[in-house]
Amino acid sequence: MNRSFQIIYFFLIIAIGFIGGILLLQLSTVEQAEWLIRKMDSRVLLQGKPSIWQSLLPVVIPFAIVSLLASHNYLRHVARIVVVLKSAFFGYSAGYLIDTQNAFWSYAAWWFPFQLLYSIVLMVFCIVLVPEPVYAVRKKLPILPRVIVVLVATLVILCGELLAIHFIYKLK
Repeated sequence: MNRSFQIIYFFLIIAIGFIGGILLLQLSTVEQAEWLIRKMDSRVLLQGKPSIWQSLLPVVIPFAIVSLLASHNYLRHVARIVVVLKSAFFGYSAGYLIDTQNAFWSYAAWWFPFQLLYSIVLMVFCIVLVPEPVYAVRKKLPILPRVIVVLVATLVILCGELLAIHFIYKLK
């Protein structure tokens, strides 16, 4: 029963971040939205086929920040805030794609599924790196195999995203 509550809690974190991002977009002007999106992930502006680095950096940076926060004893529980911020940007950009770009197919085939998967994998990465509370009775498993599984899943998602981006820009 404890595990099902934990899964609900983690999906609520992603959902609240997504909704918060959409609400933040409603409070922003178009210029503010474009500035933030240009700084965070310029691929959303749909100004041309992105380079490999433009696709790689928005994936690697949240994982690096979570790794750094999880390695510090006092900051390890703050790592989940990175997932909330990633989900908020996911919602913010999703609203921008639909509202200003009128890019429903880019949203449906590329942005929504892959950003949702990245948010879920980032949350799993937080679960793997941040230890359980003291009151949780659980057998300790080695962390390295779990981290490798998460990183391989992220690589598979990244390859799928690059393929989707290629086909989206090929169809335009």
